[in-house]
Amino acid sequence: MRNKSSLLVAMGFMAVTALNTLAGGVTNIKEVVNNSSKVVIKLTTFETKFAWEGAEKKTTGVITYGNTWTGDMWVPWADDEEQFKGHFMSLEIIELRPTRGTDIYHTYIVYQRGEDVRGNFFGTFEQRGLGSITSGNYVPNAPRVPGEWRSGGDRRVVVFDKKDGSAGFRFEKLGR
Repeated sequence: MRNKSSLLVAMGFMAVTALNTLAGGVTNIKEVVNNSSKVVIKLTTFETKFAWEGAEKKTTGVITYGNTWTGDMWVPWADDEEQFKGHFMSLEIIELRPTRGTDIYHTYIVYQRGEDVRGNFFGTFEQRGLGSITSGNYVPNAPRVPGEWRSGGDRRVVVFDKKDGSAGFRFEKLGR
């Protein structure tokens, strides 16, 4: 009987270890650097703890070109569509057009699934003023974010000018 108990304990340990390996670690954005020459950016997390409360938002606020935000903002987990409804991040790259009255928003939806941080292009929108996107589409196998996509640890998000005149972004590892 002792051998069976030892075997069951060992199997349980291996199952828990495998699940923890698939889950990945907490990914914490500690810095957002806007190296672009013409766009402003904003990151916002949406975290719903209880369905009846609605989403709690945390935002970097608008980061103008040439500036850096520092703080702590965890990339939300969304292993399935149901979790995603209350756990995601928007990354908005905003082209300001003061003479036109509306700005152009290029919006990415970012979330963590297992060991991957994923970023799905949600769309381009034209709107007046600096609002926030409040929904997105769950794409189970959305592309991994550019740069350091593996979950866990501290990150820097860098926005930069691309050769075609648009703006891009990448995640970089911070620290160790």
